[in-house]
Amino acid sequence: MTITTNALWCAVTGDLVHLYPFLQPHLTQGIQGHSLSDIDWLFKLLIEEPLSMLGNNVPCEELPVIVIDALDKCGGLRHDTSGKKDLQSLLHILKCWIQAKHLKKFKLVITSHSEDYITLPDSASIHEIPSGSNIKPGNSAFKDIYALLKSHLKSM
Repeated sequence: MTITTNALWCAVTGDLVHLYPFLQPHLTQGIQGHSLSDIDWLFKLLIEEPLSMLGNNVPCEELPVIVIDALDKCGGLRHDTSGKKDLQSLLHILKCWIQAKHLKKFKLVITSHSEDYITLPDSASIHEIPSGSNIKPGNSAFKDIYALLKSHLKSM
């Protein structure tokens, strides 16, 4: 589980470099001598700039989908002011990402429990998917989960 926004961006960057090795020299050069504590700078260097480079070098249908799972848990293992500030910074960055025209071609999938403190711009496509006790036989989430489990259990 990623605890901080810094760790989140580093993990996403690691995945991007693994998929697109040509990004590594740019990232290595950019990060030298800088502090990893500035979340806005980290996002710009580790996410925004590499994604912009990908947009110029990779066909649209082959661009990565970035998944941030359990947004409501970011900063959650630290119940101090620092953890809350980290989460607020992450929410601010995600709002900027959603509204940035040059990043619109990249798919950003965020999963989270519904929390009052998590708000995203109206321009975001938000789809609520039921989970836990809210999944009832017959609804699409139930059918999807059933199909996935059935498929995986068959192969065992």
